[in-house]
Amino acid sequence: MKHKKIIITLSIIILIVIIVVCFIVFSKKGKSEEFVMQRPDMENMEWQDKSQENRTRKNQTTTLNENSEITSAISENVELHATYYLSEVCVEEKQYVEKGTNILKYTNGTYLIAPYDCYIVELNLPEIEGKVLNSHYVQIESKNMLSVSMKVDETQINNIDIGKEATINVTAIDKKYTGYITHIGSIASNGKFDVTIEFENDGNVMIGMTAGVEITI
Repeated sequence: MKHKKIIITLSIIILIVIIVVCFIVFSKKGKSEEFVMQRPDMENMEWQDKSQENRTRKNQTTTLNENSEITSAISENVELHATYYLSEVCVEEKQYVEKGTNILKYTNGTYLIAPYDCYIVELNLPEIEGKVLNSHYVQIESKNMLSVSMKVDETQINNIDIGKEATINVTAIDKKYTGYITHIGSIASNGKFDVTIEFENDGNVMIGMTAGVEITI
C-alpha cells in the first residue's frame, strides 16, 4: 500500500513538471512569433525614416551670393569701309545711340549706322577727309543685353551648368531681373571659377550699376 502511494505521488510530480515545461515552451514560442510579426513594421518604419532623411537632404538648397558691376554682354568693333574717306563724325565717345543712328559719314554720302541700341565706347578714326584703313574701328557695347559675373568656389562649381537661372538684383533701381549662366571658366584662380550671367535690359539698367547676383543650387 505504501509503495502504491509513492508511485502515485511521483506520477503527480512528473505530470506537474511536464505541464510546467510545456507552458514555458509554448509561452516562449508565442513571444517569438509575436516578435517576428512585429519586425516587418519596425523595418518599414526604419525605411520610412531613412527615406524622409534622404528627401530632406535632397531638398536642402544653397544660394550663392555676390555683388557685381553690370557690363554689356556684347562688345564689338563695328566694321568700317576701308578705302572710303571720312567726311563727318556724328557721335561722341560714351554716347548712347539707338539702332539706326548715324555714327559717321563718308565723303561719298553713305553712312555707318548703329546696328542696335548701343554705347559708343571708342572712336579710332582718321582725320576728316582722311582715308579709312583696316586699323580704324568704332567700338560699341550693347545696351539691350547686359551681363554680371561672380566667382564660384571649386566645391560648388559642379552644381551649376550653362543655362542655369540666376537672379540679378539691381540695387540702384530696386528691381530684380532673371538671367542665365552663359559662361563657366575652365581654370580656377585661388580655388574659384569665373561665372558669367547675361540678362535682358528693359531700358532701366545702366552699364556700370551694381547688382547682387544669386544662384540657387
